[in-house]
Amino acid sequence: MSSRTRSKQRLLTKPRRSVLALAAVGAITAAAMPAAEAAPQAGDNPIVEYGPVPASLPIGGVCEVEYHNGKLWIEQYLSSEITSYDLATGEYESFPTPQPLSVPGGMDIDDKGNYWMPGVTNNSLIRFSTDTGTYKQFPLPWNNAFSTTIGKTPVNVGTVLSNDVAIGPDGAVWFTAGGLNSIGRFDPETETFSRYKVPGEIGGQVHSLFGIIKPGPGRTVVFNMPQMNKIGTIDVDTKEIKQYTMPTPLSWPTGIRTARDGTIWVGQGLGMNLAQVFPETGKVKEYPLLGPDGLLTSVMKNLEIGSIGNPLPMLGPVVEGRDGNIYAMVAFASPALLGNQVLKFDPRTGEATMWPTPSPVSYPCDINPGKDGTLWFGELVSQKIGRIDVPAPSEAQ
Repeated sequence: MSSRTRSKQRLLTKPRRSVLALAAVGAITAAAMPAAEAAPQAGDNPIVEYGPVPASLPIGGVCEVEYHNGKLWIEQYLSSEITSYDLATGEYESFPTPQPLSVPGGMDIDDKGNYWMPGVTNNSLIRFSTDTGTYKQFPLPWNNAFSTTIGKTPVNVGTVLSNDVAIGPDGAVWFTAGGLNSIGRFDPETETFSRYKVPGEIGGQVHSLFGIIKPGPGRTVVFNMPQMNKIGTIDVDTKEIKQYTMPTPLSWPTGIRTARDGTIWVGQGLGMNLAQVFPETGKVKEYPLLGPDGLLTSVMKNLEIGSIGNPLPMLGPVVEGRDGNIYAMVAFASPALLGNQVLKFDPRTGEATMWPTPSPVSYPCDINPGKDGTLWFGELVSQKIGRIDVPAPSEAQ
């Protein structure tokens, strides 16, 4: 099923970059100007914005942004649609999900160019073809409260509360299932489901909207359990589950991502740390981000642009850049939907840098790598897309 909406908004889709200038002690000014295509100079804020992204609701909920074949594919979970943005033409095209208010969660792409995502409220997995613009729904076989078919479209409501998916090394679609304290698996070839209960997990419903799953080291996928203060991995072949506890109590581990060296980086929403998990040894190393210098810097940057940001380093989704640095969304777990910063952390030196987004209230949501080292992220409140161009690593690195 396909329902398309096209629009061109060339004036609105020009990128913006924040330019900050301190004219004198106690005098702060800010200006926004069109971004040039050249890389930003050292010390500049590298964040470029595009948008706002058109949506069927005033705030569509721009969260996950992924690059594929010259286009950005944007998940808008409040308005329940996938929107493409053609980087060459500036054209948007909207693809509403078959079931309204399905609340599509985090997505991942398979080797055939299909994006997979869960329908958080409609208790389904959803497949979207970037070639044809069509969807197919696969209702989950558990916890269905209501299920019917209208025309050829299945309509479901249930409480598995899946929020994210990852394509595993076995080619299957793995997904969070917070309502069942489990991890689910779907075989696209046989269209069969299976699930694996996470030992000792309770209260999965509490973290369901923050549930994240990503490809893990080796033949595993990695997932978070914020309410348990843990992350876990599951071997896609043996189904063995291993768990790793954060040293800081009640840290609310949210963002997870496997680095090229096989370690797992974790963004802590309440612990205000970055954590690095070494699966071979089980060791967890934390890098505290809250301190007099870090806190003061964060507050000052918010004041510089007159924004309503989040002065605390409450971390969400993370990603490793091609330069070896770790980039994290700041404010993901903020209950007030505030926050407007992106963190760059250098694991080699321990140096942390905070950049505010050009939009004063943006709530950066999720971040993914694109072509040529570019990082893309969604801004939920400002309804925009953020871009960071990451330089290639130097030979010294």
